[in-house]
Amino acid sequence: MKIAIDATNIKAGGGLTHLSRILEYVDLQQIEVTVIGGTWLNSIPDRDGIHKMILVKEFSSLWRQEYFKRFGLPKLLCEADMAFVPGGTFSSKHITYVSMSQNMLVFEDIERNRFPSFFARLRYRLLERLQVSSFKNAEGIIYISNYAKNFIERKYPELKAKNSIVIYHGISEDFRQLPKEQLLIEEYSDTKPIKLLYVSIVNYYKHQWNLVQAVKRLRDKGYPVELHIVGSLNKSLKKDWEKVLEGTQHFIKYSGKVAYGQIANIYKEADLFIFASTCENMPNILVEAMAAGLPILCSNYGPMPEILSDGGMYMDPLQVDDITLKLENLLLDPQKRKCISQKAYKYSLEFTWEKAAAETFNFIKEQKLSRK
Repeated sequence: MKIAIDATNIKAGGGLTHLSRILEYVDLQQIEVTVIGGTWLNSIPDRDGIHKMILVKEFSSLWRQEYFKRFGLPKLLCEADMAFVPGGTFSSKHITYVSMSQNMLVFEDIERNRFPSFFARLRYRLLERLQVSSFKNAEGIIYISNYAKNFIERKYPELKAKNSIVIYHGISEDFRQLPKEQLLIEEYSDTKPIKLLYVSIVNYYKHQWNLVQAVKRLRDKGYPVELHIVGSLNKSLKKDWEKVLEGTQHFIKYSGKVAYGQIANIYKEADLFIFASTCENMPNILVEAMAAGLPILCSNYGPMPEILSDGGMYMDPLQVDDITLKLENLLLDPQKRKCISQKAYKYSLEFTWEKAAAETFNFIKEQKLSRK
């Protein structure tokens, strides 16, 4: 069976990691794969049975990219038995394909309205239209959390009739570390602080500034805490972010963007992880922290409770008081930290790329067979 994959808008981040990993583990004995995209496909390891069709010109704008998808891409996809659209924006009534949902900012009005820029909000609204069109014309839809499936189907009830499946992303074994011994807070000091970690792009729906305020309060109460924030910065937040960090250099360590290959070690050096996002489809970063054996203070929004279950303590990331209280509770309770870190690590074992790859390509094959 020949499968063609539209990777024209899978250029970086979690989307490219997902594509690379499922292609690493796909069983190529019965499948031949062609991946269509730009030079970013060079980061995907070469395998016999996987052909990369790298486009000569990269798209100068979203409009040019979507023009190509409408008029150029169908000619390439029709040469395969089935197409797979992990970016979720290709739509056609003449090509048999499976679409995929990976970005909830496209669908959650409250979350995308956090962006002050009219053009940023407009972009997400346009992407919503593109994705809904893609889902409606698809033979099947892959969701990556039950939360996403239920939210999108409530908003667009006509999608309930489509063949669909929930397939969680996997986790690299590089992140795995058994939970550490949890120490009393009295065993830490200013020279040996307890290291808190938040890995995520600094953006409007990630709420790092509320976490900084909570840590400031705990420092004022005498707790020896040090917060490490890792992730690139949304350019429109640069001035505000600089103000947030004023006077905090001795206990807030902002690293900016870090190479993906270095992230696993950063998790392993931390003592406690905090995840304060209010908008996720499937929170890969949260699963990475689970696999690293860290006690986790987690946002109670979106799919986070679905993924973490009772393997963490929950807080409202919009409420500094709540973040402060829950974080203080964890600092004072090493037994609680031990319990939730062990549960989270156990749950993380369920998220594997081998499983994700098998379920993905089996679903694609099933959609082709159902048409016969």
